[in-house]
Amino acid sequence: MIITLKICQVNFKKRLPQEIQVFSEEELREFLAQGAVIKKNKQYHLIIHYRQLVIQCPILLTPEGQYQLIWPSFKLPNRPYPIYVYLYALAWYLSSGESMRVTAEKVLNVFGLETFSHTTISRFLRKIYLTLPYLISYGAQIIKDWGLTTAQVIRRKHWDDAHYEKAQQLNGLLNPVLRSPPEFGNWLADQYWQDTQNFII
Repeated sequence: MIITLKICQVNFKKRLPQEIQVFSEEELREFLAQGAVIKKNKQYHLIIHYRQLVIQCPILLTPEGQYQLIWPSFKLPNRPYPIYVYLYALAWYLSSGESMRVTAEKVLNVFGLETFSHTTISRFLRKIYLTLPYLISYGAQIIKDWGLTTAQVIRRKHWDDAHYEKAQQLNGLLNPVLRSPPEFGNWLADQYWQDTQNFII
């Protein structure tokens, strides 16, 4: 099955219906005009701002006989929160000097979540360090589109010099998510997908 990532701008702070379509009726008509047929919709759950939403992702059968899943850029597989929640947690932890536990509490409050474990930050930090070579290639685009990062990384006692350097690089790349979480998170997830055909985390 082919997965097509689509940048979806959804204002989760607005009162939304329980179900969210990944693309508009106009976009759907465009797919159908190209000969695609909707075989079924996959449903995925997402939690944000104290609400559980259902994301409807259509599976299309293309004229070439291939199945294509339309996937929103804000959703990670098997994760209950949008991508920008995780990126925000990492950026805040790197730049604030606060512990992972305190950062997790802040994330709970900012995004209206019932649970968010400090261990999630640790796991996601290890995973995103693996993507750093790709993310570095977006540095100039991030500065152009999102502005220069001024926040400094607060060095942790248990970090060696190599870890501190990686943290500085990552902070410079992720820091815009602190200013505009949904937009930057969606953009970064989409850029990484276009280059690697993998989810960022």
